[in-house]
Order: sequence, then C-alpha cells, then structure tokens
Amino acid sequence: MSEIKYSVKYRPKMSIRTKLILSFSLSILIPLILLSVANTYIFKNQTKKENLNKVRITLSGAQRIYYSQANRLKNAFLISSNNPYLIKAVIDKNIFFQNSLIKSYKKAFSFADYIGITDGEGHITSSVTGDGKGLKPSLDGIIFKAFRTGFPIVKTAIIRKSTLIDMGIKLSNGTSNMFLVTVVPFIHDGRTVGSIFGLISLNNNAYLPETIYNEYHLKTAVFASLFNRQVCLSTLKIPGNIFGIGSRLPEYIHEKIMSGKDFIKELNYNGETVFAAFHPIKNIKGKTIGSIAVFISNRRYETLFRKTAEYAIFIIFIGLLISFVISYFASKDTLNPISALRTAIKEFTSGDLNTKLIIDTKDEFESIGKGFTEMAATVKDREERMEKYNLFSDFLVGSLDFDKIISSTLNILEELLNISSGIIYIYSKSGKFKAGNSESGNHEGDNEKSDLNSGDSSSTDDDLTLESAEEGYLIPYQFYGIRKFIANKINAYEGMAGHCLKDRKTIWFHDIPENAMIFKEKLMERGGEGMAIDYGFCEVFPKDIVWLPLYIGGVNVGVLMVSSIYGFKKEDIAFLEHAVKELSVSLDNARIHRKINELSITDELTGLYNRRKMGEVIELEFNKAKRYGNSLSVMILDIDHFKRINDFYGHKTGDTVLSKIGGILNRNIRTIDTAVRYGGEEFVIILPQTDFNGAVISAKKIKNLIRKQNFTQIQGEVTVSIGIASLPDDNINTVDDILKIADDFLYEAKNSGRNRIIGEHGGKKFEITEDEQ
Repeated sequence: MSEIKYSVKYRPKMSIRTKLILSFSLSILIPLILLSVANTYIFKNQTKKENLNKVRITLSGAQRIYYSQANRLKNAFLISSNNPYLIKAVIDKNIFFQNSLIKSYKKAFSFADYIGITDGEGHITSSVTGDGKGLKPSLDGIIFKAFRTGFPIVKTAIIRKSTLIDMGIKLSNGTSNMFLVTVVPFIHDGRTVGSIFGLISLNNNAYLPETIYNEYHLKTAVFASLFNRQVCLSTLKIPGNIFGIGSRLPEYIHEKIMSGKDFIKELNYNGETVFAAFHPIKNIKGKTIGSIAVFISNRRYETLFRKTAEYAIFIIFIGLLISFVISYFASKDTLNPISALRTAIKEFTSGDLNTKLIIDTKDEFESIGKGFTEMAATVKDREERMEKYNLFSDFLVGSLDFDKIISSTLNILEELLNISSGIIYIYSKSGKFKAGNSESGNHEGDNEKSDLNSGDSSSTDDDLTLESAEEGYLIPYQFYGIRKFIANKINAYEGMAGHCLKDRKTIWFHDIPENAMIFKEKLMERGGEGMAIDYGFCEVFPKDIVWLPLYIGGVNVGVLMVSSIYGFKKEDIAFLEHAVKELSVSLDNARIHRKINELSITDELTGLYNRRKMGEVIELEFNKAKRYGNSLSVMILDIDHFKRINDFYGHKTGDTVLSKIGGILNRNIRTIDTAVRYGGEEFVIILPQTDFNGAVISAKKIKNLIRKQNFTQIQGEVTVSIGIASLPDDNINTVDDILKIADDFLYEAKNSGRNRIIGEHGGKKFEITEDEQ
C-alpha cells in the first residue's frame, strides 16, 4: 500500500483562498493602478474621429427609416388608387365602401393616427375616426400639391391644431402638432377625382428610435422646431438615454439646424460628452421644421486602452516584477501539496486502489488529502461491486438454457455474497412447469427430482403471464441451504414471496433478533400486519431475509429469496436488485430461445414436427431398438389424389386438408410416438416399441379417421395410402433402410389402386384394402 506524506513544521495558519487573493491581488492590481494613471495622458482624437464617422453613416440610414412607415402607407394607397371600384366609390360618394376600405387600412397599419378619403375638391368624405366629414384640410399645402401634380407625396408637416381637432385628433397640452403626411391622389380620365391620405404623429413615436437602435445599436431622437428651440418629440426609452421627451437642444445647435444643412459634431450636453449628427426635417415648402438626431454617449474609451499599451509596458513590467516575488512564495506552498496529490493520483490510476494521501498543511490541502483517501476507499468498494456485477452478467450471458441458469444462480450468488440459504420460485399459472426437455423440480445437492410437478405437463408462454395478481402458483424450482420438505408450492398471493411478486417490490427484513423463531401456524409480529407469513425454510431466522421479484415487462417470472446469518448491506441489496433484473431478462431470453427452437422443428401448417426433427428422432429410436432388441415401426402415409384436390378445389382447400390430417395424427398417437410432415402430402409416423401388428392396428385407425373426416369443401371422401416397415427385420440395417422399405410399400399401395395399407412381416407381404378393414 502506497503512503505519500507532506508536512510543514513552521507556517502561519492561512487558507489557500487567502494566499491566492493576496498574491493575485498584488500582481494584478498594481499594474492596473499604474495603467489607470497612464490612461489620463492618452489623446482622445481617435475615439472622436471614429464615433463622428459612425454617427454620420448611421444618419443616412435614419433618414430612410424615418420615412419608412409613411412609405408603407403610400405603397398601400397606390394599390387602392388603381382599384376601379374604389375610384367609382369616390366619384359616387359611396361612403360605406370607403369606410370599409379605411377600416381595413387602419387594422393593417395601426401606427397611422388618421386615414381619410377626400373628393375631387379636397373635402373629407370618410375617415377612420368618423370626424372631419366635409372639412377641406390643406395639410400644410400637401393635398393641394398632390391634386395639382397628380403624384403621391410623403412629407413632414406642422398641421394646425384647430384642423386636427376638427378631424377628431386630440392633442394634450404641450404636444407637438408635427406629423408625417402621406397623400395619394385618385386619377380618373386624366383628372383628379379625390385622394386618400394618412397622418402619423411624431409625438412619442417609438418606431424610429427602436428601429435605429436594433439595426445600428445607436440611439436616436426626433426634434421639432418650437419657439426657436429644438424640442425632442420621440426617443428611445431606455435607462441612460441622454435625451428624453421634451428635452431642448442648446440655441447654437438650433441655429445650425435651421440653416438647412446636416450638423455633425462632438457636444457637451448637461455635462456629458456626446457625438451627435443632426439632419434637418423640411416641410413641402422647403422650410426646416425639425430634425433627426443620431448620437453616441462618449462613456467608453476602449480604443484609448490600445493606445496606452506602449506606455504601459514599462509600468506593467515593474508591477509584474513586484508581483512575481510575492507570488513565488505563495505558489511554493500551493505546488508542493499539488505535487503530492499528483503522485497519489498516479499511484491510484496505476491500479493501487489502497493508495492513501496524507497532507499536513493546516489548510484546505489537508482536507483534500482526506477526501482523496475517502474517494479511493469508495472507488475500491465500487470496483469490487462492479466485479460482482460483471461476474454475474458473464454467467448469465454464457447460457440460454433455462435449467442451467436456474440451477447455477444460487451457487453464483453464494460465492459473491456469502448467502446462507435461498429459494428460486418460478411462477406457473397451472401449478406445473416444464423447462427444457424435462419437468422442473427440486435441484438441491444431487439434483434428485421432486414430486411437486409429477405427471405429464407442459407450460406455454401464457403460463408465465400474470393477468391477475391472485392467480397461479409459485413453485420452488431451486433451493440452497435448507431441507427439501420445507420448500413447498404456494399460491401466488401467499406469504412474503407472493406479496413481493404482486407488488413487484423488494422486501428486506433486516437485523432480525437472534432468538426469533417462526412456525407456519403462527403469526409474525413485524411486517405482516397480522397476516400469516409462510417463510418456507428454517425454524431459526437468519439475520437478514430478502425477497426480490423476477419479472420483465408484463411477464412475471418468479421470486428470488435469499438470507444470510451475517446480514446484508445496502450495497448487497443494490447488487441483488441489479442481479434479479438481469436474471429476469436472461430467463425470458431462455424462454424465447426455447420457443424459437420449437418453431424451427415444427411444420407451421400442420403443427407436426418437420423433416429436420424427424431425422433426430428416428436416428435415436432406431439406435435404441437395435441396441436393446426392441420393436420399431415406421409408417409413411400419402394423401390419395392430392394434386387433383389442389387443382380442382384450389391450394387453400388443399392446405385445409393437410392441416386437418395433421390434427388427426397429432391427437391419435401415443405420447412416445412422433408424427412428422415428411414433405408435400406425405406424413411419417415413428412408433417406438411397436411391432408390425401394432403398426397395422394404428394404421387402420388413422386411415379410417381420415376417411370419415368431413372436409366441407370436398365432395366425397379423402383417402390415404400407407406403407409400413418394422423391426426386427434382417433386411433393415440402417435408418435409410427402414425409410426406403416403408416408402417402397407406399409406392406399391398407390400403384395398386390407392386407399390401402401394405407392409411385410416374417417374409410375408400384407395388403389391407378398404373392404378388409
């Protein structure tokens, strides 16, 4: 076992965090402080140049966005101006049609404050508010110009408040009457017959500021020229914005804007430096009535830090030199424990799971050492548990034999967990269970058969399915460490095993008192709530007993019960729960494998064995008959005129005949006999311990049953021809001999008129026709 130790005798008690904060603070803060001093000497020219250029470029985009909503209205109105129905409605003053159109536009363009239609003289005939009818607004002369030129117009205008009130547009005190105006004239036969117009208020209009901010990440505002000052009408409502609604620009900026030219400059507004670009807004007469502003707050000087690099190198070098000396001593106390930790990790990863790490530093590294040692112990326990998992999994993967898996499971668990006793119950709906080629029983010790399942029985897939929790039986298929007569078949709902299977939950009795005793006629005081408990094994309790359900999906397989006089740990229970899941899957796979094997040797149409299985059976029975001098007979049966049945009645009817004859054969042979579909319409019946006379009796019986069978789709009787060969016979030395002789007699029977039995015994040939039967 490796033991790595690191100890420091003299040192102040200081946490790793304190050391790191001290060293890194000194190494980082000193250069930063010196660098911040150097920043005061950096010129601002580069920042100013870049920011002014940025607002200049953004300003052109702001102009486009400023008119975008009004242009959307214009494009929509242009489509309507080409609508002959609308033109007719304007000429005929069809107010209902006009109102319907205006409402649809208002719904589509909710940002428009007012949409109206005028007649050829400029009077409003309909509007979205319903107000202003008969009014003849000039809209700062925009409507008159549109009528005169015949072209659509998009312009900014300051509209008289009285006109707005007459149109139903209410303005609060101090609100600007500056609007974006869109007018599209209606032209008919070369003259203007009316127009459609829309108004967009610029008061608190967030579209322009938000769109500019989303596209260019710059702030913007719209100003109106009021009382010889530029007053903010709309801007971005976010924290830290310089301009707010109602903000006023200095007089000298107003004078620059009123000159009608773009104004781009670094400004000082309310004590804050701003890079701003202004574009004048003009009305239809060319007079400046407001402005669009794009601005950047000069709060960050990122580019200045790049310029300070050359000046800061020397200062940073001095700071790094000072911090290096301080960091050296701090890192020494940090790296040595880390080195010890690396060594321990290397030993651990090389396979030494008993590695311990002892660090005596009176700080967090000491806790790390203890934590590593605890981790190594935990990993060791898990490694041992995983090894158990793998051993059990390897055992299950190694076999698809149901009997082998069951018979070896308790032995494997005894090796891995040192269990004292155990039982594997297999669920059976009928109370009998057959696995492999023999019935199940008690397999303890010498594997002597139990009388629990005596008699002829078999199980099906349905025999394993619990449709009700209170149906069926639990059969003690395998047990270990207990006496044979203790393990009894129980009802599926009885005892702790039954409850375990019904609830599909693990039941664990832990730390049972040493003097506890149980008898079947007594009640258990803990865990049973007065219910009689059948433990099914010893008089004296072990320390721990565990019942675990075996099931997969909707199929209940059984119950595993194990006990230990030493007791189980939680890790053991976890392993057992893992083991029963894998065991359930393996048993289910074994059952499916058995079913597949049965299907591979069974003819699907008749339900009889196929030719492959016949080869195995006849080889076995022939060798037994030769070895022990027993009798053996083989019948080969052929359906008469079967081709004619297929041709006349169809193959479906032919299949029905084959299926029914297969059923007759299967029901009317002994359990030791074997019926096989040999091929086509031929069948073979293998009769062990049967001489020629017995074979003739069996052949007559089968032949008569087939002849009397009612095939509803066939007129007349269905008959068969049969050839028989029997041992002992000096002419039969091999399996091929007995099959050939039976086949030859069958051929002779068919050529002699069919519907007859032919065989040979004692050198004398026998032919049995229908009349002789």
